Amino acid sequence: MQKEFIKRYNEWWFSGKIRKELALPFKRYAFPKILESLKERQILIITGLRRVGKTTLLYQVIEKLLENGADPTKILYFSFEESLNDPKEVLSFYEKYVLKKSFEEVGKIYIFFDEIQYARNWYSTVKQYYDIYPNLKFFISGSSSLLISKKALDHLAGRFFFLKLSPLYFSEFLEMKGIKMKDVEVFSRKYEIYFLDYLRKAGFPEIVDWENEVKISEYIKNSVIDRVILKDLPIIFKTKDIILLEKITKFILSNAGAIINLNSLSRDIGSNKVTVSNYLKYLETSLLIRSLSNYRISFLSESRKLRKYYPSTTSLIFANSKEVFERNFGAVLETYVVNTLETSHYFRKGNKEIDVIIKNDGILPVEVKEKVSEEDLRKITKIINYIGVKSCKIFTLNQSFKKENIEVIPIYLLESSFKDKIFN
Repeated sequence: MQKEFIKRYNEWWFSGKIRKELALPFKRYAFPKILESLKERQILIITGLRRVGKTTLLYQVIEKLLENGADPTKILYFSFEESLNDPKEVLSFYEKYVLKKSFEEVGKIYIFFDEIQYARNWYSTVKQYYDIYPNLKFFISGSSSLLISKKALDHLAGRFFFLKLSPLYFSEFLEMKGIKMKDVEVFSRKYEIYFLDYLRKAGFPEIVDWENEVKISEYIKNSVIDRVILKDLPIIFKTKDIILLEKITKFILSNAGAIINLNSLSRDIGSNKVTVSNYLKYLETSLLIRSLSNYRISFLSESRKLRKYYPSTTSLIFANSKEVFERNFGAVLETYVVNTLETSHYFRKGNKEIDVIIKNDGILPVEVKEKVSEEDLRKITKIINYIGVKSCKIFTLNQSFKKENIEVIPIYLLESSFKDKIFN
């Protein structure tokens, strides 16, 4: 290994500081939680979709450590995405050529491993060093939940905490633009306009201020969708049929909220059921898509069949097709609610259907519509009576009222309506 290769990632060894282009000023809501983990010995594993800000968060933690007086040479950062795949080799080089002492002789060391799902048997190496050297604090990130396989969990049992970094929230989007939510009723049209802009860029901090729709779409296609399909899944799951992966992905991005029948989908795209089922699981593991199961009242359980699939953020729909984004806007709004609430269930029986079922201390049905009518309210009232719940929330583009046990709320207020659920 060339010494310069690792040194290139760790400029603070020589300058004592980190460039602002790396540690950007805006902090995601997860930042305080990561700082809090500095007090704990356990490994912090950060996962999330590509380009949602994981690497920036690591750099911001490094910046904070330097500001607080940490020795720059005792902070190691390394990304495995484009380079070496052996963490033991990286740690050996660092110990021998940078510290020039054994790890046990140098006090507190902070190690940041980025995109570690590409590293070979990373969990074995991290476990070994964690157990031998209590002074090492590991921060590990990856662009998917691929890095937390069952084997990894077994190796690291009791040694880690887990943090999932969600795509950029609407409230974070507003903060990045210097906008504070106040006087909502007076400025409702203003927030609606910002929200519509957010839906095209949802999830990705780097493009918040972009206006060119072609560039926005290209960024998401190239940096997120294609990287998952063409690189992540073939490397990690050895997927060979890229065309099939693209077909399945395009189907979900074009039909957000569709209930997928594996037999029908397999027949339509010309593949076998087992392969299609596996590829759906891989795409979900990559955090590119999300699935919901049908909540079954009678069994207090869920149906493993009739799964609904959504892109993991609305901007993926826009990047795939502006025409579909505009034509199926109700599905776009539904995708936003499903992902922001990180729900796992919907309800459907016969012609009775509710978009989202939230299971917490009880059951709360949540419906999503561009605009709700009196007929919609009558239908939803019948469904919630059938389910046996006392209330329901409906999120629409801009309506706001309450009728009996149904509350209709503008969708741009979703995060504030479920603040405790989303941000705790």
